Amino acid sequence: MKYGKTGRGGLPKKLSAILVSAVMLIMGLALAADNSIYIDQAGDNATVTINQDGSGNAVRGLPGVGTSNSTPASIQGDGNQISVSQIGSGNTVKLGVKTTTGQTVINYALTGGSMNSNAIIDVGSAQTPGNANTVNITQSGNAATANVMSRGSNNTATIATSGGDNNSATIGMTGDNITGSITTTLGGGNAVSLDLQSPGGFASVTAGGSTNTVTVQQTGGGSGHQATVELLGSGNTVGIQQQGIAGDNIANLKSAGSGNTFSINQNNR
Repeated sequence: MKYGKTGRGGLPKKLSAILVSAVMLIMGLALAADNSIYIDQAGDNATVTINQDGSGNAVRGLPGVGTSNSTPASIQGDGNQISVSQIGSGNTVKLGVKTTTGQTVINYALTGGSMNSNAIIDVGSAQTPGNANTVNITQSGNAATANVMSRGSNNTATIATSGGDNNSATIGMTGDNITGSITTTLGGGNAVSLDLQSPGGFASVTAGGSTNTVTVQQTGGGSGHQATVELLGSGNTVGIQQQGIAGDNIANLKSAGSGNTFSINQNNR
């Protein structure tokens, strides 16, 4: 079933989004353990809200490019509000968001038993980077992982993972004045990776324990980079590399103990 394009005639964007979501959710309930929602949305200022409860949930695009859940849901336009909530195990969400002026907000929440779950959100492209977009991801428990890619100025990406277990979060951003933040608490395997390509990027990492591995890489830019990492303990391994052209690079690292290995390399060139 296709989630029809809106904003180019037909039902108002917000209404049609809710109606189609409702239809897909009813279909998902009939399947019980395998809810799938396909999204192909075009238009500005749309509101899309998706709630999935059960195992094997998927938010993705229409089949045709790739197989299974590998095709990203397509959301095009500015000022859109997208909220996705998944409860259960084996969940997948893959969003491809294209904006021009931007100001799209994406909220994704994963709760309950999240074994083998995965979230991939891709905002903007090299040809059409979107500006002032916001991505918020919250996850809890088991083997949760998230990957956010963002292109454009003044974009913000935040990933918060709690509940322990394996954890993993990756943010890759390109643009001016961008902010990436990852927080992990209550232990777990952890593995945090930030890569901000920006004249003025700000990276922040907070880890609450367990094995930890934090990598922050920022290159280029004229106004300098900032990175803040705060660890409470356990295995630890933090590597920060910040390069610039003229501006100052600032690295703020705090640690409360355990294995430790800190490597910071900053220079202006």
